[in-house]
Amino acid sequence: MSLQSPSEVSNTLAKLARLEARYEALRKDTAGNQRVRELSMTSLKRLINQFKEEVARFNAGATNVSGRHQDLRNETELANTRDKLHILEARYEEIRQETGGDEELRTTELKSLKRFINQLKEEIARYEAHQAVRR
Repeated sequence: MSLQSPSEVSNTLAKLARLEARYEALRKDTAGNQRVRELSMTSLKRLINQFKEEVARFNAGATNVSGRHQDLRNETELANTRDKLHILEARYEEIRQETGGDEELRTTELKSLKRFINQLKEEIARYEAHQAVRR
């Protein structure tokens, strides 16, 4: 999935709000089959993280209309991408060091963050490699 317009982002944010509300309702509901509840929560968390990644990519301009990664175009975009990378890496470490809560959900969130971190590192590396060739 790759968001291509502001209206798609708006629709995705609306879906995201409903998914997060459903996740919270499941988290608070202790009745019923515990394993089914946990599996549902894991599935919802994965979808929530996927939607968040897509919105972040669209907002960052990380993909073009065809859904392919767009190269960084200048030093300002490089600096902004590095700032985002540092924020994501700090959040990754915070989550990694947490001890409470659902371990499976934390693992899923860490995987999602790691994918996004690696994507930003790749964009930075492509830009730096391209700049080295120009010199």
